[in-house]
Amino acid sequence: MYIDKFAQFSDAQAPTTGTTASTNTFDTGTSTRSIGSGEPIWLVVQCVVTATSGGANTTQVVLQDSADDSTYATVLSGVATAVASITAGVYLLRVVLPSDLRRYLRVAYVIATANLTAGNFDAFLTHDIQDNVARPSGFTV
Repeated sequence: MYIDKFAQFSDAQAPTTGTTASTNTFDTGTSTRSIGSGEPIWLVVQCVVTATSGGANTTQVVLQDSADDSTYATVLSGVATAVASITAGVYLLRVVLPSDLRRYLRVAYVIATANLTAGNFDAFLTHDIQDNVARPSGFTV
């Protein structure tokens, strides 16, 4: 899986409370291009540092789009995940982009119930995903 720095929304971003927009936005370059049609483009959001909270936190990742890079609307929502399940390496969202998105894209982290006291996330667009299953060595077929 290749990660293009220009297609990266978050690089070890650490949201703590409320709804936090990703550090970067993605500009498709034109309002007439549909980035979600043709070959699939994946949105991947992964925890890189295990999340912790002082309470019963849930974290949800949403994809938002905008025509003007100032007013964003949610177009895709991930599942609200309990903090106990958000460990390093876990994917919070791994989906093919929908079609007919507007020009600008960003990710937002929705932190609910209790603040996060730790937890960093990567979010990016990629052409393919890591989807292999690790097997123990020394097995026979």
